[in-house]
Amino acid sequence: MSAVLRHPAVPYSLVLILSAVWAGMHLPGIGITADSLLELTRLTARTSVLFFIAAFAVGALAKITRSQAARQLVRNRRHIGLAFALAHFLHLGVLVAYFAVSGEDPGIISIVGGGTAYLMIAVMTATSNNLSMRKLGANWRKIHVVCSWYVWLIFLNSYTGRVLEGREPAWMFIAITALLLGAALLRLVVRVRARTEVTA
Repeated sequence: MSAVLRHPAVPYSLVLILSAVWAGMHLPGIGITADSLLELTRLTARTSVLFFIAAFAVGALAKITRSQAARQLVRNRRHIGLAFALAHFLHLGVLVAYFAVSGEDPGIISIVGGGTAYLMIAVMTATSNNLSMRKLGANWRKIHVVCSWYVWLIFLNSYTGRVLEGREPAWMFIAITALLLGAALLRLVVRVRARTEVTA
């Protein structure tokens, strides 16, 4: 099991398999229509947010729980993060296709807010390598902290909005919102502990 958690190909494989399953479920029957693409955008978004939560929280989770499984995932965190980027750019492709087919206007707020999030993801993706870490030094962590928290905020805004609007399935949106808040809480707890230990 530990070897599976550490293997770098596992996160990418899961993203591609899930994306293929979602596409297989919704495109062949009714073809590429606005409705099928809209459903596909929802499924790809849910896939990517779960990978984001895993990458965002696993470091803090490992420090708090000290579990073997969490430590194994930490060793594969870079690939989990890159798999999230893959999933979310696949989501972007489906989203663009949906707007092209439906003729719907995404709105300037969505374009600016979401576009900035994709820029942040692109920056994290481009710098998720040893060379960038060496070149950027201490700035590498600052960049990734700012970018990841911005993406977290976009996801939180999106899913809390669905909860407040009473969108279905309500249980799923509540669960994802809870996971996002829980991930943030884990990171904040670890940060407070670290500061307490420094000043103690």
